Amino acid sequence: MTGLLLLGMAQLIATDYQEPPEVLPPKVAPIHLPEMKRTVERVDPIRKPQQLPPPVKPQPVERTLEPAQVPISVGPPVVTQQTIDPGIVSSDPLPFYKPAPRYPRRALAQGIEGYVVVEFTITRSGSVRDPRVVGGFDSAGAPTEVFNSSALNAVERFKYRPTLVDGNPVEKHGVRNRITFKLAE
Repeated sequence: MTGLLLLGMAQLIATDYQEPPEVLPPKVAPIHLPEMKRTVERVDPIRKPQQLPPPVKPQPVERTLEPAQVPISVGPPVVTQQTIDPGIVSSDPLPFYKPAPRYPRRALAQGIEGYVVVEFTITRSGSVRDPRVVGGFDSAGAPTEVFNSSALNAVERFKYRPTLVDGNPVEKHGVRNRITFKLAE
């Protein structure tokens, strides 16, 4: 490698260096532009100064209150014997863990998109029991079963805050969830 560099430098030194011939740029014909004159002049109308509103008269401040006359009460908070009725505490189930389903290989290979409607029961502990597929459809609206097992596997892992009635957790039957399968763009 070094030998090639030395050989190349020797060739550069051995050749007579001559300045390249000067090439003149092409001639450009002069451009004649007519003198431009304004045909329209824009004049902004003179605006009248905006009238100022009348000055606000200061209100007199009453200085008759002495700091010692202000009633100040400092003490610990008072605890009452009032209890909260547990009948007031009722709520619907609230999902707090919904993992995404795995995209089925067969649907991925064929480029199929769609959704599955699953119905299940939420137990008193918040887990899912008895999931079943109500219907599965592709993006064109035709029924398909390609997404069913993947949707059921995902639903079995869902976790909810259970339904509360009178402050006590109860099972909620017939909960429906739509799981959509969409290919990334």
